[in-house]
Amino acid sequence: MIYTFVQSTYEDKPYLSQLRMNVLQDDFVRLALPRARVLQRFEDHFRPESIYLIKDQDVNTIGCIGIVEHEHSVELKNFYLEPAFQGQGIGRTVFQHILSHYKDKEEISLKIFNGSRAKPFYQSFGFIVTEQDERVETMCLYQTVST
Repeated sequence: MIYTFVQSTYEDKPYLSQLRMNVLQDDFVRLALPRARVLQRFEDHFRPESIYLIKDQDVNTIGCIGIVEHEHSVELKNFYLEPAFQGQGIGRTVFQHILSHYKDKEEISLKIFNGSRAKPFYQSFGFIVTEQDERVETMCLYQTVST
């Protein structure tokens, strides 16, 4: 299946907020993060210019991914798939595409909540934990870039 990426807009904000709440619900409960705080954090940090909707070939939105490019690195954020599309290899296909697109970057990083069920997924691509605090782990993939 072919997936496309469409830059989000402020009109997508309610959908993205709800998707985040649905996908990360277990993490929020496990870490005892109050719903109001979680929603406010999303509100305060929403930047549509760096979030892309993931659409299937029928142009249904099935998830999103945040991408912040720097000169030698890229930060991936907010990679969420609708629960109905999880466990089918779609996330792996989309993530492989993203990694391939940024193969010229020396470092690709992302953050997950401690205890996230997504950790083995990222580790399967070679990401390692480089920092950790009481709630969040930073994972990085270091790439050898030929010039």
